[in-house]
Amino acid sequence: MSEDLVDASTNAIRLDRGKCVGCGHCVEACEKVAGQCVLTLEPNGTRRRVRTALGVPMQQTNCVKCGQCTLVCPVGAITEKDELDILEGVLADPAGRTIVASIAPAIRINLCEGLGLPPGSVETGKVVTALKQLGFEKVFDVTWAADLTIMEEATELVHRLRDGKALPMFTSCCPAWVNEVEQNAPEMLAHLSTARSPLGMLGSVVKSEWAKSEGLDPAKVYSVAVMPCTAKKDEVARPQFSARGYRETDLVVTARELVRLIKKRGIDFASLEDTDFDDAYSRGAGAGALFCATGGVMEAAVRSAHFFMTQRELSPVTVQAVRGLDGIKVGEVDIGGKRVKIAVAQGIANAKKLVQELRTGELKDVVFCEVMACPGGCVCGGGAPRAKTDDVKEARLSATYRLDEHNPVRQSHANPQIVEFYRRFLGGPCTHQAHEYLHTAFHTRRPAALAAGHRG
Repeated sequence: MSEDLVDASTNAIRLDRGKCVGCGHCVEACEKVAGQCVLTLEPNGTRRRVRTALGVPMQQTNCVKCGQCTLVCPVGAITEKDELDILEGVLADPAGRTIVASIAPAIRINLCEGLGLPPGSVETGKVVTALKQLGFEKVFDVTWAADLTIMEEATELVHRLRDGKALPMFTSCCPAWVNEVEQNAPEMLAHLSTARSPLGMLGSVVKSEWAKSEGLDPAKVYSVAVMPCTAKKDEVARPQFSARGYRETDLVVTARELVRLIKKRGIDFASLEDTDFDDAYSRGAGAGALFCATGGVMEAAVRSAHFFMTQRELSPVTVQAVRGLDGIKVGEVDIGGKRVKIAVAQGIANAKKLVQELRTGELKDVVFCEVMACPGGCVCGGGAPRAKTDDVKEARLSATYRLDEHNPVRQSHANPQIVEFYRRFLGGPCTHQAHEYLHTAFHTRRPAALAAGHRG
């Protein structure tokens, strides 16, 4: 690695070694939470700075872009790759494009906290208003697309349970987890659900079904996603999401970036009136909101998989076994009248332990696994406001569960907007049309330095 102090080689994480004070917090997070050992401290010198362990640019390492390092740096030496200059340029000069925003379920919690409200506050309408004041013409809710992901993923799970192939099935909505599998555990590729993440699905739908309904050229729609996640910046750059000749999602900004922009513009968030999401993709079920929390994707999918197999709703609707901040959670649930074993891991280091236990047979008969790279889940993601205590994480998780509990529709398959969307556009879950727009493929990607046998 050259002596350049700034490493901006990845599309998600930026390292400014000139700011580093040598505390080692990022090194510890990378090893103990992310399970990667990408970072190290220089072995000698009067000022020890962090660098990659292989001595190469970060993009050439096995970094999964989870952003755990950015949550613990006390001086801003390692951060998300800030792209507000791009966003501000687009908002100032749309150049004939329609500028739309999509917000992840966690953003209605993260943004409130980042703008001074107590942790766990939820002010969805104010978030929409703030985005409209920034210049977005339309604002969509990714919670709706989370329901779409559950429809596809739960259907896929039912198919696998019936034919017994590629079990256990693993969730694939966490891009850092997908990076881990593609880069470091390619033998697990067949076990990943092929369903896109909610961001991947909504990006596809906005530039296909919505653009067509509005009479817009997809290339003239500029789609911005606001995410609690640094790895989402990496996800939207995947070639699979540009297969139609344009990027389905043009830009991802993190919760922290949006907080900075709102403050820069002098918007008084607490005093804003509420505004509804734009109608097209505006209503998510409680299940979709659960994507914020560790175990939430599992819980939402189990609700729908049980219904698809029995035509009866799961009762009770909550799945307590997958909730909480334990690194690995294993439980049993009723799917289709049969007790099956499920597992949830938070943090890639814990996911590696889970996979190893499955390989060795220490953990047997598991049919479905969820992995989220960030402890606590997306609401505590690598692009979220930095949570200094577990109490803050618990407040965020409590807010997530309230969003589910207070929603009159708890199951993704019961969401009227989802039912209507399938009727008019896809025909049903996992149809040929659904696979074209809502599914993807994964491939082995050996990091350049490791493929070259680089030893550092």
